[in-house]
Amino acid sequence: MLNSCVKLLLVSGGCLLAVSSCRHHDNPPNPCQGMQLKPLTFQFLEYPGTPTPDTTYNNQVVTFAGPGAPYTAWDWQVGSSLNTRNVQQFSLSFDDVTTGPIRVRLIAHRPPNTACFPHDDGVDTLTKVLTLVPFKDSRAPIRDPRAPIYGKFQGATTDAPRDTFTVRIYQGANYFYPKDPTAPPSDYISNIPKGCTRANFSNYLAWRSIHMNPNFCTDDDGVGYLTSRDSIRISYFVQGSTARVNKFFLGKRIR
Repeated sequence: MLNSCVKLLLVSGGCLLAVSSCRHHDNPPNPCQGMQLKPLTFQFLEYPGTPTPDTTYNNQVVTFAGPGAPYTAWDWQVGSSLNTRNVQQFSLSFDDVTTGPIRVRLIAHRPPNTACFPHDDGVDTLTKVLTLVPFKDSRAPIRDPRAPIYGKFQGATTDAPRDTFTVRIYQGANYFYPKDPTAPPSDYISNIPKGCTRANFSNYLAWRSIHMNPNFCTDDDGVGYLTSRDSIRISYFVQGSTARVNKFFLGKRIR
């Protein structure tokens, strides 16, 4: 609130009198103060629908997910100029031959905010690179063991945060032919839920995520994915006393 005062000189009976006139008023708030245009973003989703920032296996379906409101139109270009889409989200099936970087550009349209940004045309553009790595090793039909989803993660479920335990995702001997050195290794996740003594081998692994079929100790499909390079979130179901229960494990990489 500002206090604006004006001093007036009045003549009264030959004498000068000083009179102070003050008025109070509020400055109207500036609706544009501190406002910034949000940067355009989009995601690459690998099977089973979990995000990966820049890398994934080939030989799978990859989803390209653009932002919603306030955007009203989307123009995609994936790789060559012939591979374009005009929807918010779509999926592409990649073969087992294509590898390396693929340039992905999104031009998204929204109502311009010329009241706060006079030069805003309502068109935002973002280019990212998606790198495809071989789904199978050339020497044997196995996944690339460099995938960051492999490793040990220590944490707890959200309903018992102090009850910590370690979950491991790894390649091991072929489940059906463990003594055959020529058999491709199987992918395992162990100790889900805590105390399960039999590692679940019925899995599908992507670069940063794992899809678990019900097996041994779980009651329904589960999904795990890296929320950062060294943090993981795993959702799975177990049978409770009266009904199945959805559990969420949050862990940090320890090796």
